[in-house]
Amino acid sequence: MYVDFDYYADEFGGSMQEEEFLLAERAAEAYIRYLTFPNGDIFAVEDDTVKNAVCAAAESYHDAAQMVSGADGKGPLKSESNDGYSVTYASQGIDGETSEQLQKRKMYEAVRMYLLPTGWLSRKVGCICAD
Repeated sequence: MYVDFDYYADEFGGSMQEEEFLLAERAAEAYIRYLTFPNGDIFAVEDDTVKNAVCAAAESYHDAAQMVSGADGKGPLKSESNDGYSVTYASQGIDGETSEQLQKRKMYEAVRMYLLPTGWLSRKVGCICAD
């Protein structure tokens, strides 16, 4: 683990329980490694910016999972009517977006803020000319 729970709770100011954080942190690290693999090992050197990106991605992953599942597995309740019994569930997802796509989109939005200025998200290919 790149980020421990103490850093998440004390330095980042996160609100997840330790068990929830451990699961979400693992997914966040894997996603960040997936995004940055062409540029090397992002976790080779300890960096607070990278730690904050992991924490933000973990929270986004956890929040998106909560939005998808909700209390009854159908998602959070948006509105309900009594006479004709109409129930509407809220969704942060785009029409046709799967729960996995929602989680990845939310994590990317969170990670982008921290890692874009560092160059870790760059997809540029360098060219060395012999001339």
